[in-house]
Amino acid sequence: MKCLSPKSRAVAAWLLAPVSFALLFQTAQAQSQIGATGPVSAAPSTVPVPAGKPCEVDLLTIANGSIFEEYPTGSTEGDANFAYAPPANCPGPWAKVVLKVSVQEQTSGTDSTRASIRLGDVQIYAGTMSNLPPPGPADFPFWEVERDVTDFSSLFTTAQNGVASLVADQSYWQNYQGINTINMWAELLFYPASSANPAQKTPDTVVGLPSSTNTVTLPHNIVRAYLDIYNQEPWWFTCVPDQEFNQEKRPFGSDLAIGGAYKFDSVPDEGCGGGSFAEIGVSIDGTPAGVAPVFPLLSPIDNFAFLNALNAPIQPPQLLNYAPYRVDLTPFAAVLNQPGQHTVALSRPGAANLLVYEDQGSSQVSGAVLLNTLASSNGSPTITDTLQPTGDSLSGQVTTSLDRGFVITGYVNTSKGRVDSSVEQTSHFQNTQDFYLDGLTFPNYREYRQHLRLASQTLQHSQRIRAGVVLSDDLVTASYPLDLRYDMTGHVLNHEAYPLQGTVSATQQRNLDAVHLKHDAALYASQVRDNFVSTNTYNTVTGKHSNWQSQADYQFIDNQGSCYQSALTALNGVVATEATGVGCPNGQNAVLWFAHPDGSPDGLGWVH
Repeated sequence: MKCLSPKSRAVAAWLLAPVSFALLFQTAQAQSQIGATGPVSAAPSTVPVPAGKPCEVDLLTIANGSIFEEYPTGSTEGDANFAYAPPANCPGPWAKVVLKVSVQEQTSGTDSTRASIRLGDVQIYAGTMSNLPPPGPADFPFWEVERDVTDFSSLFTTAQNGVASLVADQSYWQNYQGINTINMWAELLFYPASSANPAQKTPDTVVGLPSSTNTVTLPHNIVRAYLDIYNQEPWWFTCVPDQEFNQEKRPFGSDLAIGGAYKFDSVPDEGCGGGSFAEIGVSIDGTPAGVAPVFPLLSPIDNFAFLNALNAPIQPPQLLNYAPYRVDLTPFAAVLNQPGQHTVALSRPGAANLLVYEDQGSSQVSGAVLLNTLASSNGSPTITDTLQPTGDSLSGQVTTSLDRGFVITGYVNTSKGRVDSSVEQTSHFQNTQDFYLDGLTFPNYREYRQHLRLASQTLQHSQRIRAGVVLSDDLVTASYPLDLRYDMTGHVLNHEAYPLQGTVSATQQRNLDAVHLKHDAALYASQVRDNFVSTNTYNTVTGKHSNWQSQADYQFIDNQGSCYQSALTALNGVVATEATGVGCPNGQNAVLWFAHPDGSPDGLGWVH
């Protein structure tokens, strides 16, 4: 089979006939969200599933359904332990496995909380719970999300202990709040396989990596390996170089800055240094093995004057339901097969899951890494800084950019012959920030203005070839554009800078394009367009918002006929309009059961 060029594959993908087995559409008409004040999202809240009744296993539940009943004043985290057992009389392999998470928050204040659910060390859910102030005592925020967790099927075949965790995004402000009650439920839905919906081919082993540096023991017959990284981080993209942040008479750290007046646990407080470039490097036994981009998460809190300024009630991309970024480590399969333990490390704090496929015809697979240009590539960005003071003000621009590419190749000697693998990745990163600071000398702080334009795009092209035949060819592109404008005026009182009035606005996109080719199967192509726009002006003296509006539009299509579209607008914290199915056949959303409309990694386990 001749390998197509990326351009040819992308064009051909939309022209090929559908795959040749029975397909079922899931068509869902969501309940109207007009008038809603709680968290809402244009992104799909459900996972498409095959026909048939699933087997259900509760993970988080007690008599009254409340898991974190007392999340007390001053507390920054809470845990709920649970025990999992495989579904009785419902053995795998399964056509699909879905995690369903339901959340209701009852709180006397406004904050945000990062949530995660682990089974063993494997993280099966992560998201940010955005506490929104309830309009009335009986109208508390409630929402549900679903995750496709079929890739973790091997994990679900044995009993496991699990934990659900909540970690507050900040702790200082919470000291002024009362008791937080967070009701959280979770269940797994197992869809039995059938002739029409066969069991998916899933990783043979899944290993959770809960920390930045992990020592793992793996099988010795690995032929493919992938690392799913939760790559969402807030506010790193707003930081300035240390040489600027640490200079005297430059109030990047004042309460007028983004993050001002908070002591964040997970977010740099009162402005930040360290620069505005971020990526997650992956190393295996100390050797660079892959790179993941960092998603610019828009946290609910910009400044204490802007509680939920951007996300009430429409949520920015990924906030409620993080989708991991998949790094292909297959060229390192031979290294992972070597005897002894191995160290898999991330360059930034975060969680990840290692998924490996094994050679069922061999207990020991040999091979080697042949080429690794990542080890010698330049990972340091170029920084251009034109910030200059003029009298009692400072203005200028900081631009941070990095363009680079690398190639990693390797091979393994499998029971069916030698398989050569390659990963070629290119990335473009540019973060341009314009600043205007009026009042450089305390106590003259008067205005803090910041305009950020971020372009981040990563293209990962992977191939596996045996005896001249292409076994798989995958081209995945992730693009994360962001335009953020922040303008805060203030004054100084008792030696502290206090915001008076400010405006914050954001335009964010999450664009994903994937083209997959497997041996003896048609090309599969999919596309996600996740768009979000929001603006808000707030006066701290009057306590009133003005020009407070937001909108979101989400689209998913694939070349097998799936189509999903949803759009929302909100005005003054209330959903005003919605539209679904626009541009889809017959104006209806319809998604094939095997598709990943949320943009999560797709291993094409459904191709047989």
